[in-house]
Amino acid sequence: MASSQTVTIKVSKRIADIVEEMVRLGIARSRNHAYNIIIEAGLPKVRELIEHKRKVRELTERFLREGIPYENLPTVKDVEECRER
Repeated sequence: MASSQTVTIKVSKRIADIVEEMVRLGIARSRNHAYNIIIEAGLPKVRELIEHKRKVRELTERFLREGIPYENLPTVKDVEECRER
């Protein structure tokens, strides 16, 4: 394991909010972990991760609330017919 050093920094409210959301969405295990991810991956990549997790969470909540939309999905029969062609 790499050695670590404690540092104290001031960050903007925007960055602190992003860090909190990373922890809330499970992208990071802790705020410390979130700051390390930001430093290593860069803020644009972190924003991309957050947006992806938000969409996944929204879809999951919608599917739990409304059920998974099964309409117009191919059936086993459809797939088998395509293979025969």
